[in-house]
Amino acid sequence: MRAVIAAVVMAVSLSVSGCVSIAEHAKPERLPIIDFHTHLNGDMEAKRLLELMDRAGVRTMVLMARYYANPKDAGYGSDMQAADFARTHKGRFVPFVAGQRGELGRLARWEDPESASWYLRESEDKLRSGEFFGLGEYILYHHAYDLAGWGQLGGEVRLPADSPLMHRIAALGAKYAVPVLFHLEAEPEQTQQAVRLFEAHPETTFIWAHNCGRASADQIRHLLGRFPRVMCDLGGMMVTSERGGYGRYWPKHTPYIHLVQADDGKVYAEMLQLFEDFSGRFLLGTDTAHTPALRSFEERIHAFRQMLSQMTQATARRIAYENAERLFASRRVQ
Repeated sequence: MRAVIAAVVMAVSLSVSGCVSIAEHAKPERLPIIDFHTHLNGDMEAKRLLELMDRAGVRTMVLMARYYANPKDAGYGSDMQAADFARTHKGRFVPFVAGQRGELGRLARWEDPESASWYLRESEDKLRSGEFFGLGEYILYHHAYDLAGWGQLGGEVRLPADSPLMHRIAALGAKYAVPVLFHLEAEPEQTQQAVRLFEAHPETTFIWAHNCGRASADQIRHLLGRFPRVMCDLGGMMVTSERGGYGRYWPKHTPYIHLVQADDGKVYAEMLQLFEDFSGRFLLGTDTAHTPALRSFEERIHAFRQMLSQMTQATARRIAYENAERLFASRRVQ
């Protein structure tokens, strides 16, 4: 297998700038992409999203509404907005029941799920409707950030991954056979919390955002080997001209962050081997959480195509769209 990967990497040509170019099997006309980690704000119009998707060769986009009002985001996104996009544009959008809600921001909600019973009832009603295909993104452990140029701020979030509320959410995911997607930096204590959650819910499909919390290749290998229903999305892990991002040490440089690519776009050897060995367990995502980020949507997809160019064709297909399609097909309605 290592010899195959080495041959693929050697076959990838470099552009004049030194960045990895797009291999034939990763070009838009050859390889559709499902953007599995994208958000929805009130001022994101379906028409604009479709134009961006069509130009970048993105077949389908998962929409996770953000129930936050920011200066540059015109009001709240909503689950109903996401569902309306999906109904109006068949096959192009896939709505999740959103986990980013201001009312869930207090630790007390997670320690006492009865105080969030309204959210659990609402989520189950939406899943029962058959219109929603996942739960998330749940922001559990996230460093504070300040995107001054966009007028966007995010506070420090510290919620336990194995809290009573998260256990109830995990059970709901298993009941309706939908994935539960969460954000958790893979620091030692947080990783142990995630492990306890996985152990308690072997029937739930979990998607750990940002390459499983930006863990090391060895950590992820061990995790995926132990828990067959855990997956990692690569949301925001690509290298672009943007400053920062999850593919870099943003918003805080810690010793627990492990990157996927070098600055020139080459995937690190240990990560490339991981993707080949567990090709059925990874998903792509641009993570355009704030509306101004749509300006770089095409660049983000292009960077993912550079990443996919370094993989074997079969692995590139699985990560680009086949793994996502499999998850959508498993959806169950009670």
